[in-house]
Amino acid sequence: MSQPDTLQSWVDAPLMEKGSVELICQQVIKETPDISTFVFQTVEKARFRFKPGQFLTLMHEVAGEKIYRSYTISSSPSRPYSLSLTIQRVEGGKMSPWLFEHLKPGAKIQATGPDGVFNIIDIPARKVLFLSASCGITPVMSMTRWLLDTCTESDIRFIHSAKSAAHIVYHSELEMLGEQYDHFRPEYVLDDCDGLLNIELLHELAPDFKERSIYICGSPAYINAVREMVEVAGFDMANFHQEVFNDAMIEEIAARDPVGSDDLDYEITLSRTGTVGTAKPGTLLVDHLLEQKAPLVAACRAGVCGACKIQIEEGEVNSTSQMTLTPQEIEQGYVLACCSTPESDLRVNI
Repeated sequence: MSQPDTLQSWVDAPLMEKGSVELICQQVIKETPDISTFVFQTVEKARFRFKPGQFLTLMHEVAGEKIYRSYTISSSPSRPYSLSLTIQRVEGGKMSPWLFEHLKPGAKIQATGPDGVFNIIDIPARKVLFLSASCGITPVMSMTRWLLDTCTESDIRFIHSAKSAAHIVYHSELEMLGEQYDHFRPEYVLDDCDGLLNIELLHELAPDFKERSIYICGSPAYINAVREMVEVAGFDMANFHQEVFNDAMIEEIAARDPVGSDDLDYEITLSRTGTVGTAKPGTLLVDHLLEQKAPLVAACRAGVCGACKIQIEEGEVNSTSQMTLTPQEIEQGYVLACCSTPESDLRVNI
């Protein structure tokens, strides 16, 4: 007897790789008081293909303004028929409050991706230490789920920092995985009883951390504190891999005031169309390129998603982040428009 058409259509569904796709929300799971997981499938049946640790960029018009925001995929590519984004609601944010209020089962939203170089495929390791805080748990949870699902030979230590036990994302699942797998061990550092992660706690929870590769995601303050702590302790920083992804920081960066001269403009020329615009010193390229209607996505505006990557063919810029660029791309003149300001006339390839 043949399977129902609906089941066979999923078996035969094509792979959805990098590109634009319409998603339909299937489920919303409340994880903590301010964090929920949104589970999606594609409107046109497809199987998701991505690297554990990568992100997706959601696009929607909010109050007449087209908003792009990037969120790390929390599910594993080993389960390709659905995809999950675990998102923290940021009061005053442009996208997350709208998602929490309107993105219910049955609702549709446009997305692009997947993207991101912070993933366990491009930077593999056998002995890993996953460190995260708050919603920074999402990429390392995707990596964990993939490593365990695929029976990959690995030794995983997992330390998550949260305000309290009620704020531990995926708490029940982490405990279950810890019981099922000898090579996976979750630990928690809680603000209300442990304070912040320090070197003594790190030695206690992962005494062999210097032998491991660290993958860390959280707020800039959290990552900077841990980076300085392990570096002072003698950790090999070539094995320190980070992703900063914090909505509050994103909103702050997006709203910062430009600093520049009132009487000096640089010309910004788009090489493919010949369109010419102007920009003042100290102002962000991403804003001027969007004004010129350049085919550019301004997703995170924090230098962490890579969606606004452009190539500088002529001219000089000052960049504050190259986080998602490869050495080859940097050599070829690629920069992140959201973290770059002009220092001369520019010719830009997008």
